Amino acid sequence: MNRSTPRMLLVALALSSAAACSGSTGDGGPDPVDEPGVEVQCAPGVTAPGPTPRLTRLTHAQYDNTIRDLFGKDMKASASFLADPAFEGFDNNAKGLIVSDRLARDYRRAAEAIAADVVVDQAVLGKVLPCAPEGDGAACARQLIQALGKRVYRRPLSAEQEEAYVAAYARGDGLFESGTPFEQGIRHVIEVMLQSPHFLYRVELSEALDSEQIIPLDGHEVATRLSYLLWNSLPDDALLAAAAGGALGTPAGIEAEARRMLADSRAVSALSDFHRQWLHMSRYADLSKDPALYEGFDASVSSAMLAETQAFIRHVILEMEGDYRTLMTSSVGFVNDKLAPIYGVEGSFTGELVETPLDPAVRAGLLTQAGFLSSHAFFDKTSPIHRGVFIQRQILCADLRDPPANINTELPPLQGEIRTTRDQVEAHTSPASCSSCHDMINPPGFAFEHFDAVGRYRADEGGEPIDATGTMKVGETEMRFDGAIDFVTQLAESPVAQRCYLTNWYRYGNARQLSREDACTIDDLDAKLAASGYNIKELLVALTQTKTFRYRAVEEVDQ
Repeated sequence: MNRSTPRMLLVALALSSAAACSGSTGDGGPDPVDEPGVEVQCAPGVTAPGPTPRLTRLTHAQYDNTIRDLFGKDMKASASFLADPAFEGFDNNAKGLIVSDRLARDYRRAAEAIAADVVVDQAVLGKVLPCAPEGDGAACARQLIQALGKRVYRRPLSAEQEEAYVAAYARGDGLFESGTPFEQGIRHVIEVMLQSPHFLYRVELSEALDSEQIIPLDGHEVATRLSYLLWNSLPDDALLAAAAGGALGTPAGIEAEARRMLADSRAVSALSDFHRQWLHMSRYADLSKDPALYEGFDASVSSAMLAETQAFIRHVILEMEGDYRTLMTSSVGFVNDKLAPIYGVEGSFTGELVETPLDPAVRAGLLTQAGFLSSHAFFDKTSPIHRGVFIQRQILCADLRDPPANINTELPPLQGEIRTTRDQVEAHTSPASCSSCHDMINPPGFAFEHFDAVGRYRADEGGEPIDATGTMKVGETEMRFDGAIDFVTQLAESPVAQRCYLTNWYRYGNARQLSREDACTIDDLDAKLAASGYNIKELLVALTQTKTFRYRAVEEVDQ
């Protein structure tokens, strides 16, 4: 039998509905500028919401997490989807989250597979059903539609939406080759719900202006923003109840829920997702190193590097309730038998990561972990340029141009006066056409030259002394350093680096680039967080207190 036409029509209607709304955000006009200081004069404590879109498609990670939390089973349905594109470093930017024809088909196939799995797996179906079906099952089906619909839509269904799903239940009988009439009806309902724009997009319908001529979000819209910021998934029942009861109508109510959610294990997902992208941790996977120089280095080593950094981030933020300085300077490691030789620690390690104190004279925070050092190095040697570019762009938010397309990347050979990697890089980047960028890039890269291509500490390079000193301008401050520990300790205290970390969270948390209106909000957040020590949990709570989070600006639509 042919079921594709009506169901594909539903998807088409869903996606056209979403496209029509997203067109009103002004996406066809000039892109927002990612320069928060341009043409803005900020008065202390006076802020305005930035131009957050009314519809933001779920990222693939959010899609999978939401399916898991809806049905209690981790199905990883997005594994076959095309990867989400990244804008300004993050793949949750609403600008890039379009639905192509290919993705629409993927959503359809995933909805069909998930619905079939839910109905076939009686344990899963038992968790989803709020009742035992009696008679023709219609009464129980309606209860399921109301309960599941509220979670899928992140708000109660309207009367019209409820009746549409009741009709979909009735049409389900006979659509499938197996299952009772009740199971077939439920299966059809789940398929249709998972193709709705109200599921695939975070939809904000509020339009009424307040006295400041901005749009307050309703409780369910705030709940959805909270859950996808802090959990990367849908609201739980407690958060939906808070939304329905009006508790999210005040900053204090939002703060209370934010703190509850950060104490929940589900907070790990968003924290991991943000830091994975900010730190370019996808580069940690499947690293390849010269076996003649680094015996035993294989995929299990790079996997351990990734797992260590993830464990470290969870430990610092959720267990230690630490601040930005701790993230950048803590000498705690998470070591197993693959990482112990790199860190030079002794003990009876197995494949399990074990919290392990590292030498504070050698290791401090994220940037001296093997994952960062190895992923920003070559097959057989270090790369001060790659390490330096990362520091400038990701840690200091510096605007670095990409190198010319035809640039010669070959370093001069080690001979004569050129005896170390630093000598090679300095000789190669000495022309005036290179120095404008490399005066910024090289110094922070040289700070890590005591660490080889897999992140092991070395006292010298092939018998030659290592020069890890440098001088660089950070904001209005001239930073002088000798080695990685000195360097990262100063970075941890740097207002420029702290604000950059906040700015990246602001981009990620609001799923968009920065606009001019955001400058004052970021100024206000920076001042408050600096005064309180830049605690990371407090940073996340502070994001939920902004007008940008609680309101939406009026959209400018071209006439």
